[in-house]
Amino acid sequence: MEANDKRELFDKIHKVSWEEKHNITPDFSLAKRKQFFAEITDENSFDLIYFDAFGARVQPDLWTEDIFKIMFAALKPEGVLVTYSAKGSVRRAMQAVGFDVERLPGPPGKREMLRATKVGE
Repeated sequence: MEANDKRELFDKIHKVSWEEKHNITPDFSLAKRKQFFAEITDENSFDLIYFDAFGARVQPDLWTEDIFKIMFAALKPEGVLVTYSAKGSVRRAMQAVGFDVERLPGPPGKREMLRATKVGE
């Protein structure tokens, strides 16, 4: 993919409206939602969750087993949750609810990140 195409794709992803499903490419759709975790009732609905909340030190209530249970239920089998957090307590909470968790090299400015896969079912 050319740099210009990547920029257009990046811009398209960031400009889509909230609360609607948008087809970004023939193989990728995106739905941005403003919603409290307690209100999420989706089950086996998503292939990917990008979890970019403030860190566990700043918002500890978003990094608990209860929150990861909600995300686990919302993912389809083999679905993936990724986060820039690589904290041990976060990894253990993910594992406790059933995720298979891997540490990966992080993007620039981050040493590591976590990828959690919903296995089984």
